[in-house]
Amino acid sequence: MNKPIIMMALAAVAVFATPVIVLQTAYAQGLYGGGGGTASPEQLKECEQLGIDRNECNDTTLLAKRRLIAAQENPSTGSGTPMLSTETGQMAVFIGVLGAIFGGVAAAFFFKGRGAKPVST
Repeated sequence: MNKPIIMMALAAVAVFATPVIVLQTAYAQGLYGGGGGTASPEQLKECEQLGIDRNECNDTTLLAKRRLIAAQENPSTGSGTPMLSTETGQMAVFIGVLGAIFGGVAAAFFFKGRGAKPVST
């Protein structure tokens, strides 16, 4: 079999299939429509207090607004999602795993390069 043709075909399939996969993921997450349902009278009152338009008042917008207000009131706490980790042990494991991955790749390139034969012209 001709390996370059197979590799080009697989690359073409990957390039053309990626937008379909991304679009399906976006729809699954509700980025394009699909509101949070109808608002109850209590939610409508809370939307008025928070300055949310009546047409956009639903569970999702209320939760997002509450989260935004909580993050603004407590700037030192951030969004509540740690970027890497908050504990020293977790950070050490994270750095160790990354070091092992990148070190392994670097070692593989190093040993592969040392075993290469020089090109004669």
